Amino acid sequence: MDSKLIDRDLYIDYCSYRASEYSVYKWHYSKSMPSGKLVRFGVWEKGKFVGSVIFGTGANMNMSKIVKLLNYEVCELVRVALNKHKNPVSKIVSYCLKKIKKDFPNLKAIISYADPRQNHTGKIYQAMNWTYLGITAPAIHFEKNGKFYHSRTINQQRRDNKNFDMSQFTRIKTNKHKYIYLFDKSLIIHIKDKITKYPCVSSSENG
Repeated sequence: MDSKLIDRDLYIDYCSYRASEYSVYKWHYSKSMPSGKLVRFGVWEKGKFVGSVIFGTGANMNMSKIVKLLNYEVCELVRVALNKHKNPVSKIVSYCLKKIKKDFPNLKAIISYADPRQNHTGKIYQAMNWTYLGITAPAIHFEKNGKFYHSRTINQQRRDNKNFDMSQFTRIKTNKHKYIYLFDKSLIIHIKDKITKYPCVSSSENG
């Protein structure tokens, strides 16, 4: 391994699908890789792989409309899957934002969600001064053996397999905290009426 990498307290670069998949199944509560096109960043501390940060197209195909942009101008921060680490999550994600903006200059906004069912209110986003857009409308998800599936994924499997067994899944209605980070600050004019105060964070929530 490169000695420069071993000496660095924090190193972030693109990683393989296999590496990011490992981190998601090992350290993320969802235990599932997001579908669609992904940009995967690996995170190393002192040469040790401690997880990944993943951006993607997200499950909401209309998320770009909130800031009146095209689909390729907005993406979602879909996974922050980290093992024990020394650097704050907010610092790690901030480094990833700098890299993705540099390499994908057409990006103008990033959206992400915090799940209250996991005691997440968005502490890392608040630490980075993301804009809070309140609670989302209810969405349907499914759970099986601790793994969560979006309703769109389940519906597709049901269409592909007429014998698909739904009895193994638990139907869950969820609401999430919604945050947005604007690379182009002028876009805030489109969301002024949706901005609200940050929710209180739990002392146990990682940041």
